[in-house]
Amino acid sequence: MSVAVLGTAIMAINTGSASIGSLVNTMSQLHEQSLYVHDLTDFLKKADDLAIPEGGRALPTRPRSIRLDNVSFRYPGREEPAVDDVSFSIELGTVIALVGPNGSGKSTLVRLLSGLHLPGEGRIHWDDVDIAEADRQQLFGHVSLLTQTFERWPFTAAANIRIGQPDRDVTDEDLRTSAAYAGADRDIAGLPHGMNTLLGKNFRGASDLSGGQWQKIGLARAHFRDACVIIVDEPTSALDPDAEQRAFDQILGLAGPDRIIVLVTHRMAAVRRVDRIFVLDEGRLIEKGSHAELFAAEPASRYAQMYRLQADQYEHHRPAQVPGPTRPPASDPA
Repeated sequence: MSVAVLGTAIMAINTGSASIGSLVNTMSQLHEQSLYVHDLTDFLKKADDLAIPEGGRALPTRPRSIRLDNVSFRYPGREEPAVDDVSFSIELGTVIALVGPNGSGKSTLVRLLSGLHLPGEGRIHWDDVDIAEADRQQLFGHVSLLTQTFERWPFTAAANIRIGQPDRDVTDEDLRTSAAYAGADRDIAGLPHGMNTLLGKNFRGASDLSGGQWQKIGLARAHFRDACVIIVDEPTSALDPDAEQRAFDQILGLAGPDRIIVLVTHRMAAVRRVDRIFVLDEGRLIEKGSHAELFAAEPASRYAQMYRLQADQYEHHRPAQVPGPTRPPASDPA
């Protein structure tokens, strides 16, 4: 074989090897991308299956009661239910509290009450309407949900307060009233452009708020929304003691004869003022009653145990006595 033929053969082999390698790499990438397309197709199908349907039975403007009948809910992939066979009712004009240890199902239960989840078993009725058959958009319009992780929208302070009622005709006075109710008026007044200040540190010229200030904005949003069912889930986690007490007073101040308030908190001192207390443990309802009724059941009452445990932390905690500086005895001038 001549040198020219050998060189040509070597170049052909190298070129062919590179082309084959490129083809294999392209096929590998194509297969990888096809898996994403498959996942996207599955996601779209599941999203369509789980989408909130339009229409449904109309709900009363102010329900006389909300009733849970043997409600259970299990998250996908979990064997144990997050809420297990829970039954109780809430009358219009009452304030209730859901208490219990972490993981007891409190937050899941409020999502069920608000219609964000539907029960896997059992029924939730607003008067005589099963929420599984109700107009879900109408249901959402009846509920104001304030959680410790509520959305902090990169909008103006005014837009953050009114976002729950975007179609409502609103005046500056309406916004100021809600801000003042939540104690956010002074924080907003300190912003460069007041209500028109853009909130969000990612934008040039915008301002940001502390966690406690944002929670006041969230409470102002709940006040402005004026829903008939207000669900408040751990609303004061970022507040100092004075602001926390004021926030609880303001939340309870939203109560009225045409409104239901559901309070979820670990602050046991705040729940003694509510009408009914429901104690959850591992997804099950283990106790219910007023503060006085549950304390009357001591020592068996789990609520009373939790209340006293938290109260004792304050009762028996005393700051250590720090001795003052010692001085040597004064010398005898004689």
